[in-house]
Amino acid sequence: MHSAILLSALSGLALVKAQTEVGSNTAIPAMPTTTVGIPTIEGALVYDGPPVIGFTGPGGNASIQNGNPAASYEAVLPMNDFDSAGGIMIMGTITGTAAANGTGVMFNVSFTNFPSEAEYGPFVYHIHELPVPADGNCSSTMAHLDPTMRGELHACEAAAPQTCQAGDLAGKHGNITAANWNVMYTDLYLSTTPGSPYFFGDKSIVIHSTNATRLTCANFTMVSSTMTNSTSSPTPSTTITPFMGAASTSFGSVSVFGGLVAAVVAFFL
Repeated sequence: MHSAILLSALSGLALVKAQTEVGSNTAIPAMPTTTVGIPTIEGALVYDGPPVIGFTGPGGNASIQNGNPAASYEAVLPMNDFDSAGGIMIMGTITGTAAANGTGVMFNVSFTNFPSEAEYGPFVYHIHELPVPADGNCSSTMAHLDPTMRGELHACEAAAPQTCQAGDLAGKHGNITAANWNVMYTDLYLSTTPGSPYFFGDKSIVIHSTNATRLTCANFTMVSSTMTNSTSSPTPSTTITPFMGAASTSFGSVSVFGGLVAAVVAFFL
């Protein structure tokens, strides 16, 4: 059985290698993969090195979002135990409000009751492309908001947030490293303008453990706005990026091949 699995995996890896060239940003087809329990960096299991200075996606750097209409969107985490045996329930809210000058979005993050960082952390959180469905399945939120198709082959370079995925809040502004986490910051690369590729108001927030397991998630909903006829949240986008665990499907280096081989080999160890 393991031989058959290995043959199938290596066939898929051969396809990846054939479609990926050094220096290219070829989009790799989605392939089934198991990520739970595999160490990752920012949710990506294909590369465990430091940020690569200046690395960006085929869409180039993210654009600073100017002219954002005055509006606020809030996501409230559900009252669900992610660990019923231990009675652990992460709670809290994240609110994004258009900056007073219309440039970027001011975020107020207030999360509480995180479990042991030594056991589960550090914790990361991202804006994901799709809202959480009625059944609360966090995996249905798909990949991170990533209008430049940067992917997650290399960790976000916090000193150059324009090169990161737009939805990678932890990468740009810091991981969650305490049981109670309260921070405020302005993100210049997110928008309150419906229809913008950087708009987050119809999307979701997802919190991951250090091994990419999705611990909890919630939808952003409008809490205030000065926009005309905006009494409810806009219709979610129908553009879907295939989900590979917590990693994107767009890569920019042949090093993904070696990383995936390592993951397959680790399966048999």
